[in-house]
Amino acid sequence: MKYCINCGEQIADDAEVCTNCGVNQTISLEGSYDERAENEKYCVECGTLIAKQAEICPDCGVRQPSVQGSTDSDKIAAGVLALLLGGLGAHKFYQGNMKLGVLYLCFFWTGIPAVLGLVEGILMLIADDTEYEEKYADGSLLGR
Repeated sequence: MKYCINCGEQIADDAEVCTNCGVNQTISLEGSYDERAENEKYCVECGTLIAKQAEICPDCGVRQPSVQGSTDSDKIAAGVLALLLGGLGAHKFYQGNMKLGVLYLCFFWTGIPAVLGLVEGILMLIADDTEYEEKYADGSLLGR
């Protein structure tokens, strides 16, 4: 196993792209991981140091993938689905958690998933982005 040249996560030895941050592992980066400021990231194509919020690299023009997981609209959509269709597990399917979605569907007739969905919907909507990512999104929205 080797480590990503950008984020330091462990990746496969033959990986050309980091599955965590999306940076091409065959490029050379400006500086090192430790020299990067908190609001900076490396371009996934050319390795240039760019602003973390940049959608397009100013040097090579390549669109940067969003690897932050969800956005506010994802959180709101999941919360509303949990409130309205939580008994059927719609919010679990939306978040990519198929096992729990099917479990909610199997027991929807008991009313328990509806109560859980109502509670989860409220908790999702009042959670800040970091808390939502840790508790509910669980990385399942990456790559959407």
